[in-house]
Amino acid sequence: MKASTALLPFTLLGAALGVDMAKYQPGSGVEAAFKPFLESLYAYAEDYKATDTFTDFFVPDTGRLVVLENQAQGPAAIVKLKQALLPTTGEKHWNHLPNATTVYSETAGQKVYNVYGVIQTRFDGGNCSIAYYSSRFTVLKDGKGAVRNTPHSGSLVLYDDYVVSPGESPTHIPC
Repeated sequence: MKASTALLPFTLLGAALGVDMAKYQPGSGVEAAFKPFLESLYAYAEDYKATDTFTDFFVPDTGRLVVLENQAQGPAAIVKLKQALLPTTGEKHWNHLPNATTVYSETAGQKVYNVYGVIQTRFDGGNCSIAYYSSRFTVLKDGKGAVRNTPHSGSLVLYDDYVVSPGESPTHIPC
């Protein structure tokens, strides 16, 4: 058997469960560089094995991940929260489908993006359900005022999933 034939199912699985940017709609003031930043961030959020490749998006030591009432600050706490939501056993899978993206606020030192979308949660064995989310991403600017929308640059101050509805997983809404 050829290696390409043997690896095909794994390639298809990755494609089926990856970030889907097809409905991404940036609003006024959203830089083109935010799209690949968001896509990369979600890809590592969806990877149940990712630890430092996820946390290196965040400002070292002070970066925060908030999912509804759950809050984590710093790399170890962020990984712990991520793994509580997406276990390292690999039987739960996420697929983010971001939609409308706007600028929530902006200062000389940072910019806050608001992203609306759908998250699919698939469990091995066939269960697939969706939830609607609203997230805010606070990203640092450089000394010249340009937003640091570069993956793995330690520029993400806050990733805040302030709405996830329904809040349970799996939900009652099938994919």
